[in-house]
Amino acid sequence: MIRKIANALRANPAVSGWLVNETATVSSQVFYVMQKRETARRVETREWTVTVYLRHGENGRYLGSSSFAVGRILTKGELADRIAEAVFAARFVKNAAYDLVKGDRKRVWTEREASADPYAVIDGIAATFFAAATPVSRFNALEIFHTRTTVRIINSEGVDATKTTAKIDVEAIPSHDGPDRKVELIRMFTYKTVDPARIRADAEKAIADVAIRYDAVKLPAIGRTDVILQGEEVEEFFRDLIANLSYEGVYRKATDKKIGDMLQKDPKGELLTIGWTLSSRADAFDKDGVVLSPVTVVDRGRLVSHYGPNQYAQYLGMKPTGSFFTLAAAPGATSAAKMMKRPHLEIIALSGIQIDVYSGYIGGEVRLAVWFDGTKRIPVSGFSFSGNIDAVLSDLVLSKDTVSEFSYRGPKYLLLKGMDVL
Repeated sequence: MIRKIANALRANPAVSGWLVNETATVSSQVFYVMQKRETARRVETREWTVTVYLRHGENGRYLGSSSFAVGRILTKGELADRIAEAVFAARFVKNAAYDLVKGDRKRVWTEREASADPYAVIDGIAATFFAAATPVSRFNALEIFHTRTTVRIINSEGVDATKTTAKIDVEAIPSHDGPDRKVELIRMFTYKTVDPARIRADAEKAIADVAIRYDAVKLPAIGRTDVILQGEEVEEFFRDLIANLSYEGVYRKATDKKIGDMLQKDPKGELLTIGWTLSSRADAFDKDGVVLSPVTVVDRGRLVSHYGPNQYAQYLGMKPTGSFFTLAAAPGATSAAKMMKRPHLEIIALSGIQIDVYSGYIGGEVRLAVWFDGTKRIPVSGFSFSGNIDAVLSDLVLSKDTVSEFSYRGPKYLLLKGMDVL
């Protein structure tokens, strides 16, 4: 089918360039209810996304594009019609012209199979989760997906790249049954490899968190205190910090930072090193066909590189780094135990951290946390915190304890000093 699409694209003289993405997935899925295996299934899909590019305007100053999805085998006539429609739509898109990624040979990357039987892997993970249950806290529902994905992209400039990657997604709903009510949480986990110790720790924490949720009370007035982030909030913090440092951010003037500028003004705490890496060796190219290599964006608090896809790199006259999925940050020098000795709020669930570097704001609405007053640990919920991002960055504390996630590798905890708690 991918060759059929390519031939149809070449046959239309109005097409200036094109890219075809073929994605094939094999997903083994098991659903557990009340800690019992209920349903198992295998889902196989194959889809194609076709992007048509059209140079138009005076001297070809614009490069318009339009995409369409193909979920079944189309006839030659049907393909020709869809391509013609895409050419028409691309005339209304007025992006500044740029060149597509060039390739000169076929390239293939493949991850080794973790196991010949994905269902055995899934049942092993489920058993680990269920072993963490207690008489009053258990998993009402558990869904596990073992997915192997093969992506091939070809374009009109000679790119022909294929990668095969795999991951395991777990959606868990732990619940705590008390004498007067029942509470639940939703927890999501993604694994690239099967690490029994890591999976056991995740399961135990999910059970502990739902018990904390049951015991949570309204936070007393505490004014200002340190806030400790963990999990996806740490990842989100780093992502937000460097989001506008991309080529697109520079092109659209969403940042005033230049190479060599310090992100951390008058630093008294630990210095940040943040960048992008590959989720695995096989995850080797992006949606445009750019071959990926790790890139450091911030080194010891200083901006050392912008980053981004082919289009915006060309607008700035820079080399494209490509579009990454996995963030990497260097750990700090402080242990989690030391970080948590002083009074603090340890955030367990946040509605999403918000950072605005121009207004100087950082904050978020907290769904669940633990307040340590120096003596006791008290589960709390229903409040928010805020502070000044420059002050936070100036006196940041990073844990030397690390995590290695599918989308993030870096410090497990992050301490923000002197937050206003409302």
